[in-house]
Amino acid sequence: MKQETSQWGKAVKKAVIDHDMTLKQLAEKIGYSNATVSQVVNGRYSNSSYKVIAEKINEVLGTEGLPERTETPSDEWCQTVKVELVKQSMTVNELAKQLDVSRDRLSLVINGKMMNEAIVSGVNNLLGINLVAVPADK
Repeated sequence: MKQETSQWGKAVKKAVIDHDMTLKQLAEKIGYSNATVSQVVNGRYSNSSYKVIAEKINEVLGTEGLPERTETPSDEWCQTVKVELVKQSMTVNELAKQLDVSRDRLSLVINGKMMNEAIVSGVNNLLGINLVAVPADK
């Protein structure tokens, strides 16, 4: 499931080329890792500091705007899943096997780093959770 790069991300990539830089050089200039800058530019960074990083990128490159924040499961949903796993004496590995998904992918979802409707639905059904992972007002 490939995610479309945002207009801001495209503008940043063009500006990096126009400034004869690489994303790695940009990352060094603003004091973040290459991986973090790449995730922000490509819309895959879910940490709340993404705006600060984007503003630093804009300052260096002269770009404008902010990346669209990707939807991720709420902290409340993630915490509920972890509590239910403990209550039901189930490991993440066991849950992943029951859902027939990789442990790594499941971990990304239940730690709020990635959204996957099928995994969320499966987790809710298996653990008996009646909570929306991404509230409408998010």
